[in-house]
Amino acid sequence: MKICRSLLILSLLACSASAFGQSTSASITGLVDDPSKAVIAGVSIMAINTQTGVKARTTTNHTGQYVLSGLNPGSYRVEVDRQGFKGIIEAGLILHVQDVVQLNFHMAIGSAAESVTVNASALQMNTTDATVGTVVDRKFAENIPLNGRSFQDLISMTPGVVTQSPQSTSVVGTGGDFSVDGQRTQSNYYTVDGVAANISSGNGGGVSSAAVGGTLGGSTALGTTQTLISVDALQEFRVQSSTYSAAYGRSPGGQFSLVTRSGTNSFHGVAFDYLRNNFFDANDWFNGHYGKPTPALRQNDFGGTLGGPVWIPRVYNGQDRSFFFVSYEGLRLTQPTAATIQYVPDLYMRQQATATMQPILNAFPLPNGLDYGTLASPSLAQFIAPFSLPSKIDSTSIRLDHTFGSKLALFFRFSDTPSSTDSRPYFARATTTGNATTYTLGASSQFSNRFTNEFRLGYARSDSKQLGVLDNFGGATPIDLASAMGAGSYQQVNPVVILSIAAIGSPILYPYKTNTLQRQWNAVDTVSILSRQHSLKFGVDFRHIKSVLAPPNVETYAVFTSSQQILSGAPAAPYVFRFLPATPLFNQTALFAQDEWRVHPRLNLSLGLRWELNPPPTEEHGDAAYTLLGNINIPSSLSLAPQGTPLWKTSWYNFAPRLGAAWTAHNQPGMQTVVRFGGGVFFDSANEIATQGYDGVGFRAQQLYSGALLPFTPSQLNLPVTANAPYTSATVTAFPTHLQLPYTLQWNVSLQQALGSKQSITVSYVAADGRRLTVLQQKSLTALNPNFGQVFYFNTGVTSNYQALQLQFQRSVVRGVQALGSYTWAHALDYGSNSTALPLQRGNADYDVRSNFQGGVSWELPTLSKHKLIGAFLNGWGLDGRLNVRTAFPVTLGGSLLTDPTSGTQYSGGLNIVRGQAIYLYGSQYPGGKSINKAAFSLPATGASGNASRNFVRGFGASQFNLAARRDIHLHDAVVLQFRAETFNLFNHPNFGYIDPTYTDATFGQATKMLNSSLGTVASQYQQGGSRSMQFALKLLF
Repeated sequence: MKICRSLLILSLLACSASAFGQSTSASITGLVDDPSKAVIAGVSIMAINTQTGVKARTTTNHTGQYVLSGLNPGSYRVEVDRQGFKGIIEAGLILHVQDVVQLNFHMAIGSAAESVTVNASALQMNTTDATVGTVVDRKFAENIPLNGRSFQDLISMTPGVVTQSPQSTSVVGTGGDFSVDGQRTQSNYYTVDGVAANISSGNGGGVSSAAVGGTLGGSTALGTTQTLISVDALQEFRVQSSTYSAAYGRSPGGQFSLVTRSGTNSFHGVAFDYLRNNFFDANDWFNGHYGKPTPALRQNDFGGTLGGPVWIPRVYNGQDRSFFFVSYEGLRLTQPTAATIQYVPDLYMRQQATATMQPILNAFPLPNGLDYGTLASPSLAQFIAPFSLPSKIDSTSIRLDHTFGSKLALFFRFSDTPSSTDSRPYFARATTTGNATTYTLGASSQFSNRFTNEFRLGYARSDSKQLGVLDNFGGATPIDLASAMGAGSYQQVNPVVILSIAAIGSPILYPYKTNTLQRQWNAVDTVSILSRQHSLKFGVDFRHIKSVLAPPNVETYAVFTSSQQILSGAPAAPYVFRFLPATPLFNQTALFAQDEWRVHPRLNLSLGLRWELNPPPTEEHGDAAYTLLGNINIPSSLSLAPQGTPLWKTSWYNFAPRLGAAWTAHNQPGMQTVVRFGGGVFFDSANEIATQGYDGVGFRAQQLYSGALLPFTPSQLNLPVTANAPYTSATVTAFPTHLQLPYTLQWNVSLQQALGSKQSITVSYVAADGRRLTVLQQKSLTALNPNFGQVFYFNTGVTSNYQALQLQFQRSVVRGVQALGSYTWAHALDYGSNSTALPLQRGNADYDVRSNFQGGVSWELPTLSKHKLIGAFLNGWGLDGRLNVRTAFPVTLGGSLLTDPTSGTQYSGGLNIVRGQAIYLYGSQYPGGKSINKAAFSLPATGASGNASRNFVRGFGASQFNLAARRDIHLHDAVVLQFRAETFNLFNHPNFGYIDPTYTDATFGQATKMLNSSLGTVASQYQQGGSRSMQFALKLLF
């Protein structure tokens, strides 16, 4: 309640005066002069939204300057009027999200009754700052074929953006979608209508999920973007990737700003249905390789929108004032999953095991592939099977807008997106359910011709659960695994059985349960002041996050490392874990000041300063996480800090200066040349690592019962969760006392050249240097300090570097053709971010992609015949294409786990290179025709590190072309029926993904999945890199 009262007070203050933050609206600014170039004061400037009729007015000041802020993206007509001068009407001005358009007017002497009308160019050049980014409007988003009707694919069209690596092991919705200009995938920030949309609760990812601290954008259970906004409710979005102004921050990666649609003066809407069936699709390459049929695919993606003026017959007519917009999208999907090689106990092992173990082994599917065992030596066997499971989304959005004259505009938006999907991780059928509900309130005020204010208040609630159960898939005999392991009396149990056989594999039986809830408040306010040649902005952005972590009561582990252990039911590592719930609270505050200084008609400077405050989290009930006191490099000095000790001391000096300059070198219409350069400091938060403390001592206990047989006994399960010495029953999470927030130095130089009035090309050099990045040091201190066992020490101090040449081509609609294309030539280096990275070994970053081309074209075919009958068949067609081609991601090869005897630090020792051996093997026997050569590597001697460089081997590149054909049939003047046929991966080019990096595995160095099944962040059916898939749609537009 305290946070609610604080936000209410902040809201009232913001609406009555000026507070400060970031905006999603657009602005028009400029200078008005007469034929002698003398500035004119008191000129009336009025911008009229041609769709809603909403007007915004101001007048020029004594220096002839004016600014109109808080304008919703859309089409505008600008009217300029002053007694004694001819009026000017600028028609067809298109404003995009966060645009700052410089529009100068030269008024001629004459009667005010006379007016001159000019048509504005649809392409606006950035002449105000050095931001690098991309704007995608609604028309382009609606036409380009989007797999799953999710706009991740549009974000990837921005230069410098690459997807998560296919080597990532993140499950859907837990690892971040994109790396932007070399930043980590958890370092992006989403906003919808100006409020935070990093509202993912992790899709059941638990305490370790990056989403707990509010670092991931909202997504459905399938990983799609309907949680943020449905495509049909999207007005447009802007991606800012480098040196953005001080109004933006909290994360150093991409700033993704989305704006929702509002109603207009006319009623309009759409009804649609998108259908898929595996009958029209190609089989997955691995299905064909293993002789498996195409699994079932059934998709019905339906919904619609309706918008217009608020109209109550005989009561109220909202023309020019009040508007509504409603959207709904429902998905019913039977989703196929391709076959992969998995390992299960062979029949010999099942038959010879003890009575206790037989039900557990029979809970695995029956083998149907190569058997590695014999009657005398039971082992594992292959299990290969595709399958299909259901998924569901229901996304609803309601937006209301009201304008009080030209001085105040309000809007309110509500959205609700429940979703679910089924999958089969760890031989269990897991149902992931999620629901995100958001409320957004916005107010734009113009107090005078030089003073405006924008306020946003958002509340978001997101819940995520996963429930895994064993079933009879593949001939398995389901059991209550918790009871079989002795834990059946507990309500929330996660039982785990791992059968690890060297040189073959490690099948896991794990019907797990997770539950995570998140609540967010976000208050943002921006004030704009026009003062002579300066356009000033000041702001505040406050975010409060409450994450409710509800882990299972008990987790039982039985890890077997040999066939004999499995047969006898005597695991090598029988573990019991106990957990306690927690509710960490995060508070983040940012202040900024920004000056857009018009030094000269052709030179603008953008000067800003941002201050970030990100203290360590607290806990709602006072059960704070623990950390350590002492010197981490002297294990004997370590002691557990008293509960309530902050995880680290808050840093109050996180000042981030920003500088940008834009020089219009050539100002001839249609041939403008703009040179821009900029740089700045961009901070990240430590929220992600801070959550790890709630999975350690005081919240978790673990005990290894060496020599114990299954099932566990009640006394073994009744493990107390305490914070008493010795602290060997749980991992201790620790942080530097004076932890400094990570930050990135960014700089760029770019040249944008107009190619006529509707298209331009931009060439940019973009660089980013990461400093004080977080790194996990995993330590085993048992031999060095008897009070501690496992310690996870999260430090800051490693670095990264990104250098890129980026090109972008933009074309507004000309002769029916709209296009957006980008190419990036880049190199990303870092030290890795966790203990599996080789210590102090700089190398290619996990997301290092050297060449990346992304392009999209939308073409309205010309009218082919004016004959009514012939034209009914030949006219109204359009084609939309999407092409992406990139080089390969690096592959991190795994080796033995080493422990430094002095510090206790654990790390992967990597592999040795065997001289004289080729690194790659080629041949049709390998998926994709290529494999990393196992003979080119060897395991180092015990206790030694390998000499192979980090991330020097690579997987597969990727290329895919998507094509849509559409036909508009005009049923009435205002009613159009559209038919669409969309094909994803038109040429069925096989794109291979995950490479097995484990040296002891039988498939080491080989691709084991296609790309769409490897990226993880989005359900495989809707991810790039799959086999050819077709989609058909009908849309009724009115």
